[in-house]
Amino acid sequence: MSLALIDAFADAATGLRRAMQAADLAEIETATTQFQAALAAVQGVGAWRSDPEAKARVKALIEELDASRTLACLLGDLAGQKHMALAKANPDAPQPLYGRPR
Repeated sequence: MSLALIDAFADAATGLRRAMQAADLAEIETATTQFQAALAAVQGVGAWRSDPEAKARVKALIEELDASRTLACLLGDLAGQKHMALAKANPDAPQPLYGRPR
């Protein structure tokens, strides 16, 4: 397996984390697409388990991915809290919370 695939996956994970930290929805959508493609490329090969250098890179990447997962959970929780606060402030107002920006 090419170590370039693992490096591309690491770059995609970093890009997604930056987009989440910036809270830019368009960037998050773009970065998610790139992340999914890079993940599929790594999963498609699977031979990284037999290469010690590739295995070490993937192990380091897993730590970064776990940090990104924690950030995604935190952002999801914050969004839920904001939704509840908006609903509590005016329960009769329509809440277009899931609409795309124009």
